Amino acid sequence: MMRPRLGRLLGAGLMASLMVAGTGCKKGEDSGAKGNAPAATASGGSAPPSRASAPSSSGRGAPAGAGQGLLLAAGRAADLRLTSDGRFATYLLNGQKPRLDGVPPQMLLGELFVVAVEGGEPRKLGDSVTNVPGGLLFSADSKHALYLTGYNPASQSGSLNVAVLDDAKAEPAVLGTAVSYMLPSPDGTKLAFVDGGKLKLGPLPSGPFVDVAAEVSTAQFTSDSKTLLLKRRLSAAGGLAAVSVEKPEEAPRKLADQVGDYAVSPDGQRVAFQVRSESVRGLYDLYLAELPGQKPKRLAVAAQAFGFSPDGKWLARSENGKPDVPGDLYVGPASGGPGRKVGERVEIFSFSPDSQAVGFLDRYDVTARAGLMAVASLPDGAPKRVGDRVPNFVWGSDARYVAFLSRFLKPEYSVDLMLYPLGAEKAEKVHRGVFGYGFMPGNGQVVFRANCIRNGRACDFKALELPQKADPQTWLQGIFSYKLSADGQRVLATSARMDSDTYDIAVYDAKTQARKPLDQGVQVPVYFGGKDDSRAVYIISQGPKAGVYSVSALP
Repeated sequence: MMRPRLGRLLGAGLMASLMVAGTGCKKGEDSGAKGNAPAATASGGSAPPSRASAPSSSGRGAPAGAGQGLLLAAGRAADLRLTSDGRFATYLLNGQKPRLDGVPPQMLLGELFVVAVEGGEPRKLGDSVTNVPGGLLFSADSKHALYLTGYNPASQSGSLNVAVLDDAKAEPAVLGTAVSYMLPSPDGTKLAFVDGGKLKLGPLPSGPFVDVAAEVSTAQFTSDSKTLLLKRRLSAAGGLAAVSVEKPEEAPRKLADQVGDYAVSPDGQRVAFQVRSESVRGLYDLYLAELPGQKPKRLAVAAQAFGFSPDGKWLARSENGKPDVPGDLYVGPASGGPGRKVGERVEIFSFSPDSQAVGFLDRYDVTARAGLMAVASLPDGAPKRVGDRVPNFVWGSDARYVAFLSRFLKPEYSVDLMLYPLGAEKAEKVHRGVFGYGFMPGNGQVVFRANCIRNGRACDFKALELPQKADPQTWLQGIFSYKLSADGQRVLATSARMDSDTYDIAVYDAKTQARKPLDQGVQVPVYFGGKDDSRAVYIISQGPKAGVYSVSALP
């Protein structure tokens, strides 16, 4: 758990994230062409792309074997996204970069379409939709798509539309015309959005919506969808307030002004937030409030990183930091009691999935972006340091292992993968020279890329069985990126081609160790989709077979 995230913001900070979107795997730590215009319809709009044909193209860079899957929609597509249930895919057609100085080069505006990953007629949802994070969202139940049409990069706003994905004949509802922020509730029943600076709240898909407050920049629901927290603009003192979702007509209960980051406990009962410090210039003090709307109390001075444990029982935070030096890490009860010091100069930490331990990078060097890997059992276990010069780490889903990278300087510089079984005497080296790593679902293996060539574009994909009984096995060779199926039984892997800036995809069965090629000349990323991750969904952007495709990803 690092610094808390504040949801999806259509601001310059998240626009900058487009600068790295779509890139391939990098060293482990350290790890748009204009398409052909669709034919005009009798109503003056654009016809949906046909699944039976693809636009003509010079074919430059397109391998002869491209397009082996089911063509869902033809045309120059970009910004492929899938609903959480894997049933629907959205994409932008004829995307173009806005004619505005200063926007990220990857930013696009295009026609938004949706199509079922099993096949069907594509459905146009709107024009001038952006690929900026926050410009398109899905409700948690995958029933609704929320998106901004007529997006204006200068004002970072557009018209908010809501489409019912299961009803192809239903027209999208337009809810606002100058919307800069939107967020569906975790239970998928409510929607909050900021229209012209006013926060509105109401039921999906079409309201009615109540004006909650003015001068609002962002908002966040608690996990139980009962309370909505709202953050005001700096022009309104940057305040944080709470409002009941069931009684939005009541005045918001102000918690504080000059608020920085904030985080809601997993049970939705508390909120921790930063308030600009009066004693340490340039930093924030940490406050805690019970929801809804109880009087906050100060917990720490000069707190930088903070977060709740997954079970909502613990609150970790750094204290007594300086502008250029992280504070010491304390862990205490989420109710706000005194904390126990477990680490020094900590900027990065994460609770174990079972909330029984906390991992952190001790004595963190901001310049080197690395620290000492340490783990402390809760509530009172002594911290144990198990690694040096560590830039990042990850917990296994069953909390029995921590995997991390460590920079070794001798006999030659190398970034190696280490594995620490919780409670063991020390961490063990898994492999040297690792580019990206993680755990398979179910924690049966730790997987990673190694032995990379071509600047990390072709690597061996290896797996170490857990608990460790032998050396890591090589599952695949020459891969660029990978995704894991939800059941942990299959790997969707891409391989970078030598003749073009495209990729070939294959699926690997972890049980039978069989590799099955799926298609050629695709763009990354590729996704698992369909029921039980039964299909691979991807875009081919070059050549005469350009379009959105899906193909069976079963062995």
